[in-house]
Amino acid sequence: MKILKTTIGNVEIRNPLILASGILGSTYSSLKRLFHEGLGAVTTKSIGFKPRKGYPNPSVLYLPEIHSIINAVGLANPGCVKFGKELQKIDSDVKLIVSLYASSPEEFVSVIDCIRRYNKKTELLAFELNLSCPHAKRLGIAVGTDPEIVREIVKKVKRTSRIPIWVKLTPNITDITKIGEAAVSAGANALVAINTVKAMLIDIRTKKPILGNIRGGLSGQAIKPVGLRAIYDLYETLGSKIPLIGLGGISKWEDVVEYILAGACAVEIGSAFTNYSSPNILISKLLKGLESYLIHEEVSLEELRGVAHE
Repeated sequence: MKILKTTIGNVEIRNPLILASGILGSTYSSLKRLFHEGLGAVTTKSIGFKPRKGYPNPSVLYLPEIHSIINAVGLANPGCVKFGKELQKIDSDVKLIVSLYASSPEEFVSVIDCIRRYNKKTELLAFELNLSCPHAKRLGIAVGTDPEIVREIVKKVKRTSRIPIWVKLTPNITDITKIGEAAVSAGANALVAINTVKAMLIDIRTKKPILGNIRGGLSGQAIKPVGLRAIYDLYETLGSKIPLIGLGGISKWEDVVEYILAGACAVEIGSAFTNYSSPNILISKLLKGLESYLIHEEVSLEELRGVAHE
């Protein structure tokens, strides 16, 4: 499928479909499987400097009426040392993005140094800075809503990393373009939008919040219009000078086309995988549909990007 080849900055992948962080990306085996089943690249779950247990159950709930998921996992992860060693088990041909979280610029640098120290084998496509988790105290959204903090984080990380830096933005802010501009001014290589939307559920029988952490984040089809608007606004403000990776509610090939028309050059897919018995069913549907559309329209992905703004 040469027609689907995608360039993100100086990086080329075989198609624009990327596994989103937090979904199926917790072990080397799942990352390897999803790449070999057809995705252009895969993103790990968010990794911090120290192991993190996360929040008590219930932490993930599927909402069938809106084909979406609400979660408050709390950035649970094994820490950079253990995961850095895990990365060495991944095949060298896998296009891999490592998602990172931290509470300060210095801690982001420490996590990157740690991953680099323990991962001696796998060549990384990019580091994706998670500045947008809506339910982790003092992390994620806590550092991702202030343009100056975002600018400082990206600047310090860029000084220490030769690997491209992608910045994942939160939708839980008045103007996402201000954060995007701050990240770009500091040297970000791509922007990823959006993370989950602030959300919660209440049980009318117990009369109490359902999630163990009370508050969580919503992903899935319900947030597609929010993600689409974010990419559209970012492209309108920044144009084609920075690659945009769109995510939020993508479940069919038409959704991918919408994001590209809005200004994305690639997309990340997450919650939609929970609706399929095997990931390759969804991946195959998306790739075949996207390829057929491009052939029918006699247009390339690059030519399609941002057309909705014309």
